Amino acid sequence: MSQTKKTEISTAGMKSDSGETFRVYPGDPMRDGVRRDGPRVCFTMRVPENRELVLLLYRDDDTTPSRAIPYPASDRIGNVSSVSIYVNPDETWYNYSVDGQIIPDPCAVSVKRATDPVTGEKHLYCAIPSDYTADTDPLYIPEADSVYYKLNVRGFTRGRQAGVRHPGTFTGVKEKIPDMKALGITGVILMPSYEFSDEEKRTETSYVLDHDIHVRKVGKKERKNFWGYSEGLYFAPRAAYCATDDPVREFGHMTDALHENGIECIPEFYFLPGADPRLVTDVLRYWRFVFHVDGFHLVGEGNWIDAVTADPMLVRTKIIYTWFSPKNARSGGSSSSGNLSCMNLGYEHIMRKFLKGDPDVSIAAVTEAMRTDSHDFGKISFFADQDGFTMADMVSYGEKHNEANGDEGLDGTDENYSWNCGAEGKSRKAAVKQLRMHQLRNAFLMLMTGQPSPMIYAGDEVLNSQNGNNNAWCQDNETGWVSWSRSRSAMEMKHFVSECIAFRAAHPVLHQCHPMKMSDYRSCGFPDLSYHSSIAWMSGSAGTKCGFAAMYCGEYAEKPDGSADDTIYIVYNMYWKAQDFALPQLPSGRQWVIRADTSREECFLERGQGIPVQEDKKISVNGRNIVILMAEDRKKQDE
Repeated sequence: MSQTKKTEISTAGMKSDSGETFRVYPGDPMRDGVRRDGPRVCFTMRVPENRELVLLLYRDDDTTPSRAIPYPASDRIGNVSSVSIYVNPDETWYNYSVDGQIIPDPCAVSVKRATDPVTGEKHLYCAIPSDYTADTDPLYIPEADSVYYKLNVRGFTRGRQAGVRHPGTFTGVKEKIPDMKALGITGVILMPSYEFSDEEKRTETSYVLDHDIHVRKVGKKERKNFWGYSEGLYFAPRAAYCATDDPVREFGHMTDALHENGIECIPEFYFLPGADPRLVTDVLRYWRFVFHVDGFHLVGEGNWIDAVTADPMLVRTKIIYTWFSPKNARSGGSSSSGNLSCMNLGYEHIMRKFLKGDPDVSIAAVTEAMRTDSHDFGKISFFADQDGFTMADMVSYGEKHNEANGDEGLDGTDENYSWNCGAEGKSRKAAVKQLRMHQLRNAFLMLMTGQPSPMIYAGDEVLNSQNGNNNAWCQDNETGWVSWSRSRSAMEMKHFVSECIAFRAAHPVLHQCHPMKMSDYRSCGFPDLSYHSSIAWMSGSAGTKCGFAAMYCGEYAEKPDGSADDTIYIVYNMYWKAQDFALPQLPSGRQWVIRADTSREECFLERGQGIPVQEDKKISVNGRNIVILMAEDRKKQDE
């Protein structure tokens, strides 16, 4: 992240504030960046060979340097220069000049933006680090118990109905914590919150987030990088996301507030394929040590991931990435600490196809997407991320509508696997709106009853729409901001999502920390997990179309009080017609009882209020519907 401003440096007769000649001492080239060293401050910078390096110092709000300190080329060790000076760290800002071009410190931990009174251009100025660290410790929530919530700090609270005093800031996120806690969220994934450039790179034709997912194609029109997936000053929290003039403390206070409410803080970082592995690990170590964050979602590709997983300081820190190799598991974390998790990228596509009842959907692929299949890595599933339709748009649009992005609608993926439920975009038809709500209930319940850890994209729980835009990377406006609708439908969906999360939390059999063996290895009478269709113990019978049932044996999981969990039978019928599903025979004195039904506006039924299944061997489930049954004692039902 560079600035194009040029400056003429004059160092003749340079004086200190007391009028004496300003003294410069040798620094410590072993440590990059800026640090306090007793009464002095040490400034260390890497600079290409044969380049002139000058340290520029600014007083408070000045935009022109008060001091310019050249680094003697003769004292340079390799490409590293370092000096130490007496300076008031609380009233001093700094930058560097390399051959006359002013640039911020790549290792800056805090920056501010100020406008040059002559040119009118905005520039970054770096703060000298303080000794601040966050007050709270990481929470170490097991991956199996995690429910994630991904958000863009600015877009999360910038909308008019956000209901916060400091919209678009870390403080604004802090103000929304009660809502997230009430929803049942255990971890917040923050889209890039470091100091990234919001200027579009004209030379870039696309960028890759996860393997072959190309997010955008760049046209000639200048646009703003709203998401932040670019290089930047990785050590510095983004100043534009601050309600105060202290980004470090504001981010730290937000993290403390999240921790105090039982919610983890997991920032995202985007690194290029050629990023220096040392830089990557230094960045992660810094955020872990200073802010006590709970983990990181790393975006991009590169061999730096090997260094991250091998770093002994990050062994207990959650690392979320696209894919890990067996070598990554052996190198540091994995099964011993449970800190590595993969984004379940295939889930979104296969489950959207299943949701809309595609006739060619593979039930085997669906059940695989809903299982955790590795002892070494966790798995995180989602129906929506920043790439693609929001969940509300997933059931409202059959095609993307990205014209506002300036690429003639050519950007963004064409593989949305969406269905508009009978009308493109907003509709007043009651039948269309009812079907969309039903499909969203199905989607959220599927997400929360799969074994991988679920992730919700911010606003999906209140029917947030981007009006069919599936690539809002440049939409720093009402399109890209979360619309906090308080309509009846939005509040109903929010309540339903909280019920789904609560149901998941109440039943550990749904989210165990190890892969299911699909066998009765404890001699409980049932396998830990089994699949069924119109024929018991068979997931893919010819008589069942686009549907299956999953049974979780409660004897394989314990509730917090030490008792066995309930045995749960979940029917997922995404076919458009009703279908029969076979019910496994229960021991004498027990029966299947309906405890949830997505065709009902009040989906969940409390214990004792469930509806007993009249037939012992099968249940008929309406089309596009999910029904949850539990094995309960007949006596309790009679009472």
